[in-house]
Amino acid sequence: MVDPINLAETISDNHEAEGARLSASIAGYLDLEWCPQEVHVQMGESAKRSYITAREAGNHEIMAIMTQVSDDLEKNWGKYDKDAFVNAWDIGNYVSDYLIARSGGESCDCNAAIFNPDEP
Repeated sequence: MVDPINLAETISDNHEAEGARLSASIAGYLDLEWCPQEVHVQMGESAKRSYITAREAGNHEIMAIMTQVSDDLEKNWGKYDKDAFVNAWDIGNYVSDYLIARSGGESCDCNAAIFNPDEP
């Protein structure tokens, strides 16, 4: 049995700062993977809002946050669909990988390479 990672114990409770870091990581990752596009920033900002909402509502498990990010993006996918090379669940999966990495959890070779917005 695998124990869920509780973010309340591993990631800062400054949800605004962590959400901003998540947003920048998503945009940076997608820019490197595809090409720089404004839609990457927009999808990152949506994920930031979802992350903050989830954490402030008491959701501290990665699966709940990943699902909220994906569901929120999917509900508004018309804003992103024209220019995006990925879908809402691709972003949700990246968020999961990001949160595992940020929490110090173990990952596997199938996880995305996390873009660190703090590195030049």
